[in-house]
Amino acid sequence: MTQAGQRVCRYPEMKSKVALVTGGTSGIGLAAARGFAREGAVVVLTSRNEKRAQTALETFEKGASVSWIGSDTSDGKSVARLIDTILEHHGRLDYAFNNGGSIGGEDIAPIAEMSEESWRRTIDGYLTSVFLCMRYQLPPMLAAKRGVVVNMSSIYGLRGHSIPGGGAYAAAKHGVLGLTNSAARQYGSSGVRITAITPGWVETPPIAEWMKADPGFAATITGLTPRGRVASPDEVANAVLFLCSDAASAMIGSPLVVDGGFLS
Repeated sequence: MTQAGQRVCRYPEMKSKVALVTGGTSGIGLAAARGFAREGAVVVLTSRNEKRAQTALETFEKGASVSWIGSDTSDGKSVARLIDTILEHHGRLDYAFNNGGSIGGEDIAPIAEMSEESWRRTIDGYLTSVFLCMRYQLPPMLAAKRGVVVNMSSIYGLRGHSIPGGGAYAAAKHGVLGLTNSAARQYGSSGVRITAITPGWVETPPIAEWMKADPGFAATITGLTPRGRVASPDEVANAVLFLCSDAASAMIGSPLVVDGGFLS
């Protein structure tokens, strides 16, 4: 469902196109996948958890063309198999929303205390995964001279992050923007568009649970935006759909900030 009173734009050009959403079984990824399905696209979700995927698939409207393929986007061989499977089954890849990511384990800590393992796992989970996805998504798009890649960054890809573990997260999200900008410059004349989105705080399932358990945290993050609330997954997903649409034909490289005024 979309936010109450929210107008939803329609993109008829997406009908029968093939859209891949990584991390597509919950939160922003699931909302984006539903958006693509609403426009008549053939949607492929990927994640590591099959049980969660089956639950997510049940939330789509009857008749939606949606499927799930298990993969680990921080593993190159797994990503290569994912893209090969999509091309084998559908023959094309038109849109890729590289949304999946994972934090570096349980020992989340400030920079002076963070373990090397936690650092590497966070960088692999949020940055290397985006590189690997683009590494295997781009060749079929370039061969077809069409396609759109939208990478998930964050407002913390534009500024620092003070909470424990935030240093690695911010570094990864800054890296996503550098990678996106570089790829956009390298392939800007190819017919393939590459861009990124930088959301602020979003009421994804884990954040919603955290807000419910800790009213002080909820008050802090809602107070960061002029409108006094965090974004819904649908609000961010709508921005992703716009970036993939023909209406965003001039959006190349530069990120779209969707932060409710956090950085204003």
